[in-house]
Amino acid sequence: MSHPPSPDRITLCALLGLLVCIAAVYAGGLAGGFVFDDYPNIVDNAALHVGWNSDWHAWLAAAFSSPSQELVRPLAMLSFAFNHATFGLDPWWMKLTNVAVHLLNTCLAYALARRLFAVIYAIDTVRCNRIALWVAAIWALNPINLMAILFVVQRMESLSHTFVFLGLCLYMDGRQHLIAQGKGWTRLLTGLVGCTAMGLTVKESAALLPLYALCVEWILFGFRGFDSRRDWRLWIMYLPGLVLPGLLGMAWLLPGLLRGGHYPGRDFGLVERLMTESRVVMDYLHWTLLPDMGQLSLYHDDYPVSRGLLSPPSTAVSLIAITVLLLAAWRSRRRWPLAALGMLWFFCAQLLTATVIPLELVYEHRNYFASFGLCLVLGDVLRHVAGKDSMRRAVWLMALLLLILYGAFTALRAREWSNPLRFSMAEATKHPTSPRATFGLARDLAVLSGYQIDSPYLAPALAALERAMQVDGATPLPATTAIILANRSGSPVDVRWWNNLRERLHTNPPGPQPRGALGSLVDCGLQRHCSLPTQEMDAVFTAALSHGRDPEILNIQGNYALNGLGNPTLAAQLWEEAARLAPRVAEYQITLAKLYAASGQPERARAHIEHLRHLGRLGQNEEAARALERLVEQKSATHPQFDRR
Repeated sequence: MSHPPSPDRITLCALLGLLVCIAAVYAGGLAGGFVFDDYPNIVDNAALHVGWNSDWHAWLAAAFSSPSQELVRPLAMLSFAFNHATFGLDPWWMKLTNVAVHLLNTCLAYALARRLFAVIYAIDTVRCNRIALWVAAIWALNPINLMAILFVVQRMESLSHTFVFLGLCLYMDGRQHLIAQGKGWTRLLTGLVGCTAMGLTVKESAALLPLYALCVEWILFGFRGFDSRRDWRLWIMYLPGLVLPGLLGMAWLLPGLLRGGHYPGRDFGLVERLMTESRVVMDYLHWTLLPDMGQLSLYHDDYPVSRGLLSPPSTAVSLIAITVLLLAAWRSRRRWPLAALGMLWFFCAQLLTATVIPLELVYEHRNYFASFGLCLVLGDVLRHVAGKDSMRRAVWLMALLLLILYGAFTALRAREWSNPLRFSMAEATKHPTSPRATFGLARDLAVLSGYQIDSPYLAPALAALERAMQVDGATPLPATTAIILANRSGSPVDVRWWNNLRERLHTNPPGPQPRGALGSLVDCGLQRHCSLPTQEMDAVFTAALSHGRDPEILNIQGNYALNGLGNPTLAAQLWEEAARLAPRVAEYQITLAKLYAASGQPERARAHIEHLRHLGRLGQNEEAARALERLVEQKSATHPQFDRR
């Protein structure tokens, strides 16, 4: 006589089926290319391009090769390095790795949801598993989370939350054992401290794990230990985990906040940022629960800044809505504890990116965990409504339809990401006033032209670049790309492009885009693809340095001075100034060491090699230092012309 399958076996089969569906939904987007921040972090990051035959110094350099000098994300960078060592710079495999991370997170999200529903509600195992699986499914298939999977570099976001989900599961297990047996501190602290520490090696988003756990403690457990008595050790545990880091963070941010005015490189200040982020957060809520395919995109640099409570009026409405939602979470914490917890998690997840830190205003991948909080709210509503016999079938049918809708929208978004030109056209259509979206389309058309005068894509590319130059807030990139495209294809260079380039460099403070624009232009000239009039280039660098002596602009100008103008003296002056302004940047020390080695100044070269050795962590620059020492020995007797290319 056969026995019916156990609830656990049914759940396992359902979970495996869900994972297959998720993989199928995202499969269409694997064929797309790299975009935006993938380039500085992965494609153009030479230190990351290691192989299995590289020594440990090279792997160490790859681990600490994040372009940002302030942020250290060694585990994330190592994961990209492993991809490169195995498959090279193939975005398909990198995106497949991201999908695998998301599938793992789906399992952890299910495990966390199951623990939450099992602890709070006296419902049978089958019903608990079903609701938890539905919560994990609508989260995993939610369109707002696509960027954390198909935007390669945002593996940082998804992988950091692997440790967040795992940490919360361990915390839940530890707390239940603490209440039932008076034990469980090992699991609890492993989840809270160990997983936070590991998550921080991927991205700073994991720093919020203790805050999420505190919400669980407040809403679900009430700081009670064995025999339901209050355990003051829990209060003491959260003091170093939350209060002290919060105070240190505020001490670090306070000087900049007190200065007032606009943030450096931004067109908004603290008050304007906070007002704008109230609208952004409410848009996140809208895009998560009711996805809008016309709004969901990579680029949101055209998002309007709030200049006052009524400018636009949605600012005041958003602030009121946030207040109402927080009050509702407070009032419902006993009757609807998981809905209250989910709403608190949604808002807590915004604290790093939607408050005082001067980041860009809008990015959808910031909602990777916040969206789970909202899905938990939906799960609590489903539990309550589906508990009524008269409505159960209708409610579960609606829940299934919502799941299908989310999956369909995500599949459509994945298709947008499946081809570089399709992606850029979709982004430009959704955001016609976005400088990044309009330039992205123009750049892809330029690439498709093959820089050939007879290409059918050449005229559309130049026209698209002209449009991108005229968008409010445009960067120098459209102008430099037009100059490069015209030079390489043999088309005439419009003098207006040089004028636009100078104007944009003068109005845009130094940042990744102005630096990238100048670097590309200089490289084109040094590779003999572009004719760069000296007078125009002098004016361009003058405009770029009108905001101050930016080290990277000086570095690019030094490259142009040496290899474009043949003036090693000027190049040395510019590179020395860059190294003084940014003494922690290894590239500048390497460049100067090469210059002095090639020009017969070994002592100066050795001084910069010694400086290089003291930079970085755990000897990550040792391999570069040894290579430079060998170069000094080889060049000490000769003085050939130095070339950085």
